[in-house]
Amino acid sequence: MKTKTINQEVKINASAEKVWQVLWEKESYKKWAAAYTDGSHYTGDLQQGGRVQFLDPNNNGMESEVHSLTENRKITFHHLHELEAGKEGQKLGNLVEKYELEEQDGVTTLSVTSDMPEKYFADLDAGTAKALQIVKELAEA
Repeated sequence: MKTKTINQEVKINASAEKVWQVLWEKESYKKWAAAYTDGSHYTGDLQQGGRVQFLDPNNNGMESEVHSLTENRKITFHHLHELEAGKEGQKLGNLVEKYELEEQDGVTTLSVTSDMPEKYFADLDAGTAKALQIVKELAEA
């Protein structure tokens, strides 16, 4: 499987703590994740070693492990396999998705890097740009 990596960042006029809250509080997550698919949500355990399912309304998506987590600073997911109607599907190899926050003088730079199968790159790259703008709007509100 050929892969490509999304690499994007946005500067947000808010604390890293506020941006982190927007990213991972379940209700605000749904708002920015809608940039990818309406009704996107996650279930599971946002703690190191925890398992998280990123899902659409039909329970399609992927299951991931929280590889590392430093609250308000950085979280790294290893994507394990696709989910089809909630059931384990194709293995995803060693795809990694990372969110990093760096705060300086009240401005937080949110960086996202995400490996993915090449066939999804164009849609997800565009979705990520849109999602980051929504995170910015929510955190700055």
